[in-house]
Amino acid sequence: MDPEELQQLEEKIADLHWKFIEILREQGIKYKDRDHATRIAIRIAHGEL
Repeated sequence: MDPEELQQLEEKIADLHWKFIEILREQGIKYKDRDHATRIAIRIAHGEL
């Protein structure tokens, strides 16, 4: 993979992560830290929540 493309994808992932964290805050969903928020996102993606 092209290093520039990889960098762009990493930046997009980080941006989407922070948007997800903002949605959690808006919905009043508590999370401990970024890792916990990531685990919540994974559970949502797997249809567990």
